[in-house]
Amino acid sequence: MKKILTLIFALALGFVLVACGEVQKPDNGNGNGGNGNNQPKTVYLQYADWNTTDENRALLEAFTEKYPHIKVTFTEIGGHGEEFTGNLISAAQQDLLPDVFAIDNVPTVIGAGLTLDVAKYWDADEDAKLVYDNIANTAVYDGKRYAIPSFQFLKGIYINLSLFDKKNMQTEAGKWRMDDDGYPVKDWTHAEFIELVKELTSYTINNKETFMIGLGTWYGGLDFQQIWPMMNAPDVLYDTFNGQKFNYLSQDWIEAMKVVVDLRNQTKYPGLLDQLPEEAADISAEIGWALATGYQAFGIDGSWNFHGIETAKENGVKVGFWPYPAGTDNQNPPTILDYTVVSSQTRHPEEAYLLAKWMSYGKDGWNKRLDIFEEMRQEKIKDGLPITHLDRYPIADYDGVWDRIDNLLVDENGEDYIVGLRDILANIHNGMPDLDKWLAGYKDFWGWVNNEENSYNFATLIEQGPGSVEAFAQEWNKKVNELVSAGVEFGDDELPPAEGETP
Repeated sequence: MKKILTLIFALALGFVLVACGEVQKPDNGNGNGGNGNNQPKTVYLQYADWNTTDENRALLEAFTEKYPHIKVTFTEIGGHGEEFTGNLISAAQQDLLPDVFAIDNVPTVIGAGLTLDVAKYWDADEDAKLVYDNIANTAVYDGKRYAIPSFQFLKGIYINLSLFDKKNMQTEAGKWRMDDDGYPVKDWTHAEFIELVKELTSYTINNKETFMIGLGTWYGGLDFQQIWPMMNAPDVLYDTFNGQKFNYLSQDWIEAMKVVVDLRNQTKYPGLLDQLPEEAADISAEIGWALATGYQAFGIDGSWNFHGIETAKENGVKVGFWPYPAGTDNQNPPTILDYTVVSSQTRHPEEAYLLAKWMSYGKDGWNKRLDIFEEMRQEKIKDGLPITHLDRYPIADYDGVWDRIDNLLVDENGEDYIVGLRDILANIHNGMPDLDKWLAGYKDFWGWVNNEENSYNFATLIEQGPGSVEAFAQEWNKKVNELVSAGVEFGDDELPPAEGETP
């Protein structure tokens, strides 16, 4: 049976958490799970994650050193994304579900009954009190916390600094501003970014020497309508979500989507995006990954692709990571969350929560993660190999941890490894997390948007052009709120109608 997820929101966009009864602390400082027993019984747990990395395995070993009475096995589930989730469901049907596991779609595993409500452990934990509000408020349903946010990836703009070194561009009033190094200012606006994308596109498919893609996109899609509105107003979250509903009828969303649709017109802007037409197939194959080979000016992407910066460096190309362009209200960074779940089948919920915390948001786990990361980086430096960059970041305001991360941003000469990254992290406490992995119904909405049988699908919108955005906004707004409401039962307090919506 499908579970209905209930979210209760206050009007100020906070979540109202329902009391979960008596709270027992998950740890009393001696590793005994708060039971006061000086000789705890040995507990055996299984952990599953699609990232079967040496770092994660070392982190699990360190956990068993801190809690010697808890023995952990890294369970191979197999696959990524939907395949990984499907394999988890299959394991649960055979009573083989790991005690703790990472997940990329919280509603799916809640609906399958795989998750334990861990609110009483979270609510009693001092580390959890330091988690940033925008993140702590996710994946909570009627006071039940079926998943805990683990860490956040950054979304920003990869920028070809070598191109700007070559161009020696100056500030041009009404178009763009340049800093003293000849790079775009880091508090650039949406309009400045778009002007630069157009200016630096060079669609010479018969001349590789001058060819330049203006913009590489995050998983092939522009996302302005999801990001721009929340940078133009203090009370708007990701994709115009306000805690209960979406507002695709707002002027900010409509104008941002018009830009998306306009830039997708390959006839009007040939070569502007990395979605090159068939006639450019030869040069596209020749240049390969344009970010790393230097044939791309900008790229909307995430910190998970920091390895591309080192690949580009090997090709003699200097790449930075700029903050996402600012709006009229703020430049709060969009972030992508991952989640960790305690299994509903676990026989040891307190110990399982300790493990989940260690592998996700906990301060002790983060300090150990950084120990492991620093050691691995030093080994690479010693062996003369390209370094690895930290690609995920804490979701909490931990003193000491952020200082250690700051030290990882610079080389032995005090120069930033990734130019621009420091400016993004300066605003990380106000990060604006995405909805994809935790909001029930949201994934279904995007399936509807991309369904070719839907007359209001995305491909049709692109074909019809910017003039159709208002009409599509009406249908999309109706559908996204319908699907999210079907998957999520909201509290009794209703917010005022969205802009352009009939009361």
